[in-house]
Amino acid sequence: MRLTPRVLLTAVLAAGLWLVIGLVQRTRAGASLADAALAELPSTLVVLGVALLWVMLSERRRGGR
Repeated sequence: MRLTPRVLLTAVLAAGLWLVIGLVQRTRAGASLADAALAELPSTLVVLGVALLWVMLSERRRGGR
């Protein structure tokens, strides 16, 4: 399993989407942006890790295309 730019970009986009959705939900509920970002950071890092593994495994299964 290799960490290619495509794998990294896909995982970062997934984590970024997760972060943005979480920020929007928390700020609409009344939290400040800083508090919302701090609260979303741990789950965003978990999503980044899972997405990296998921994309790397799917690239391996497809033959690295």
